[in-house]
Amino acid sequence: MHRLSRPLFAALVAVAFAAPTLAAQTPAAILERYNKAVDPQNVLPSIQGMKSTVSMEAPAMGMSMTINAAAARPNLIIVVTDIPGLGVVRQGSDGSTVWSTDPMQGPRILTGVEAATIIEGSALNSILRSPDLFSAMEPAGTYDAAGDATTCVKFTWKSGRETTDCFSNATGLLARTLTKQVSQMGEVEVEMLIKDYRSVSGLMVPHLVESNMMGMAMTITTTSVEFGPQPASMFELPAEIKALKP
Repeated sequence: MHRLSRPLFAALVAVAFAAPTLAAQTPAAILERYNKAVDPQNVLPSIQGMKSTVSMEAPAMGMSMTINAAAARPNLIIVVTDIPGLGVVRQGSDGSTVWSTDPMQGPRILTGVEAATIIEGSALNSILRSPDLFSAMEPAGTYDAAGDATTCVKFTWKSGRETTDCFSNATGLLARTLTKQVSQMGEVEVEMLIKDYRSVSGLMVPHLVESNMMGMAMTITTTSVEFGPQPASMFELPAEIKALKP
C-alpha cells in the first residue's frame, strides 16, 4: 500500500465510500433529487400551461410523424399526432372527460387505465414526479445508460402501469425509462433513453429521446417547447366526443 501514490489512494478511498452511499439511496431521496434537478428554482407551481412540438422518426419503417401537444391546469390536455398514410390521432382532456379519436377506432370516451395513463403522461404536473403519483416504488439496481451511470427505481403508478426509471448519478435527471406497451402482439417492452436536457423558463426539458421497441429504433426530437397560459378553447371537447356524452 505504501507504494501507491497518495492521489490515487485518496481517489480509491473516495470511490469505496461513495459507492455504498449511492446504492443506499431510497426511492424517495432519488425522486427528491430528480425534482430539484428538473426545477431548481421551484418555478413549476407558477406555470399555468405549456405547448410543444416533437417529431418522431422510425427509419426502419420509413415512418415519420409530428406531435403537437398542449397542457394547462387542472388536467387540461390536447395531443394531436399527424401520421402520414394513416391520418390524425387526437387525444385530450377538458379536465373531466378524457377522450380519443383516430381513423381506426373513431371517437371514444376513455376511462380506467387508458384515461389515467393519458393524464399521468401528459398533464403539467407530471413534469415533476411527486411520490403521490405512485402506489409503490422500490429500488431496481443500477444501469449504464449509454455511458451515464444511473440508479434505478421501479414505480407502480396509480393507473396500474409500471416503469423502471433510471436517474443519472451525475445530474439527478432521468436518463432511461423501461416500460411495457400494449400492442396487437400483446405486451412489448419499450426502452427510452432521455437526452439533451436544456433549460426552458427555468425547467430542465429533454429535447431528445431514443426509443427501442422489439428491435425497432425511433428518435423523438423536441423542436419547440414553451411555458405559459394556453387558451381555454384549445381544450374544448370535439363535437363527435360531445355526441357520445349522455
